[in-house]
This record gives sequence, structure tokens and C-alpha cells, in this order.
Amino acid sequence: MAVSITLRNIIKKYGDKAALNNVTLGVEKGHIHAVIGTTGSGKSTLLRVIATLCVPSLGSGYINGLNLGARQNQIRHQIGYMSQDSRFEESLTLLENLNLHGKLHGIAQADLLNRISGFVKRFKIIEELHSFPSEVSFGTRRKMEFIRAVLHNPSILLLDEPTASLDLECKDLIETFLREQKLRFTTVFVSSNIDQVERIADRISILDDGRVVADGTLKELKEIEQENRILDLTLSETHERDFNILDASPLVDSYTVQGNHYEIITEADVAPESITSLFHERVVQATPRLPTLADIFKRMVKVESTHE
Repeated sequence: MAVSITLRNIIKKYGDKAALNNVTLGVEKGHIHAVIGTTGSGKSTLLRVIATLCVPSLGSGYINGLNLGARQNQIRHQIGYMSQDSRFEESLTLLENLNLHGKLHGIAQADLLNRISGFVKRFKIIEELHSFPSEVSFGTRRKMEFIRAVLHNPSILLLDEPTASLDLECKDLIETFLREQKLRFTTVFVSSNIDQVERIADRISILDDGRVVADGTLKELKEIEQENRILDLTLSETHERDFNILDASPLVDSYTVQGNHYEIITEADVAPESITSLFHERVVQATPRLPTLADIFKRMVKVESTHE
């Protein structure tokens, strides 16, 4: 399949800090590609580089065959970009904002009105169209941002936390649209919602400190980890010394605790019985399982163990 987005060895520095550090990435046409990472890992900067809103310090890239550094104007007309911040002309109504966007992209008025009508009906914001941005809810503003990003029928869709802080109905409207229309766009989206990423992403990149530390389909990422690496352990009662036992054990890579439930990550060849024997008669249930994307994410970005 054709590749719509190619980045090679992209470095973006702000002073001495590298927001992106030697990032190489390819996104196939018609695919939904998710980017996940902790705060400050470079996710938003990556989208801004693809959108030509941020010039790399080093490296090269191509968007639909157009050179990222030399063909910025042509690239921008092919991109729909939804940032984390709602940015509207506050002196214009929502309808006027959409009209302005459509005209900037050269959409004929009759076609533009038809597109707007279809989108506002689908996303259930007809009544708010003649309101000013400051007069509507956060959810309406985000839906309007999404409509504006897709209104000119871009070939590349870049979405930065498109459903963060939205209610379930709003999230479902956007996710359903992306699934139904996925072949119309090459989509790259940043999300902190791991469940959402598992639902809709064809491929996933994990960023940590500006680097791509993992990249692949969900199946491929799970195959990186091994069976029995994660042990869900429930004890009848917990003791303060349990933390010392786990911290001291060479069999335990890391763990998290919630009440009397432990989620323990071990090396691949560690048998569950080697862990349960540390707690003897207090073991109520011990279940080895395959990792979820959340487990893989925590391991890849070295999220520290927590005692709760």
C-alpha cells in the first residue's frame, strides 16, 4: 500500500532540549495511526511537524510525495488539523467560522453549504450554528474543531486529543466517523485514551522523551511481550513488608498495587508459582495474562511503579 507520510530522522530542538529526537515514521494511505506517550514526549510537536507548522531542526519528510521543507503551501491544503486548543475567530459565529474556512480552501459556496449542513446534522449542533464561540459548550467547540478539520476534504487528517474531556456521545460520534470514513483520509491522532487507541488504530507509535520506542500494529506490539509476563495477584490481606518482598525479588521487574490486588510484571520465563510462593497462604487468586496496550505502554515509557 502507498505511504502518505514519511519522516526520516526528524530532530526538533527548542534551545538545548530535543522535543523530537531522531524520529522516523511511515503512515500508509487510508490508515489510522495513533501516537501515544506521556506529557512532554513530543506527540503534539510531531503533529505540528507533519502539518508544516513546526520546522524540523534536522531530518527530512514527505507528505503525499511533497517535500516537507520545500512544498509547505501545497501540503497545508491537503491537511486537516485539529489542535488541543479551540481556535476560532471569536467575533464570528460558528457558521461564519466554517464559511471562512471553506472559502480559504476554495470550496464553491453551494458545495460548502451542503457540506456544512451534512456535518452539523451528523454532529448534532444545528441549534448552535448562529452562536459565537464563547457562547457554546466545550463539547460543541471541539465538535466544531473536528468539522472544520474535515470540511475541505483533506487527504491527511491530524488530530491532537480529539475526544479528550468529551462525553461518551461526543466521543462516539467522532470515533464512528473515523471508522466509517477511514479510507477517505490518512489519519494520525494523538490520544491519552488507551482504550480508544485499541478500538480504532491500525498502527501505533509510542513516544518517550522525543523518541519512537515502539511502533507496530496492536498485535505486533503485544508479540513483543511474552505470556506470563504479567501476573494479576489478589491477597486475602496485605502487609507493609509485601513492598519490601517485591522490591527485593530478582524475579519482579515492576508492580502496581491497588488495595489487596497486585499487578506484577516479571521476566518472560518466570513461573507464576515463583511469585505466589512469596506470599504463601494469603494468595486468593493468581492469574497470568497477556499484556494489554496499557501494560505495554507503561513498560515502554518506564512508568514508575506505584504503591496505592
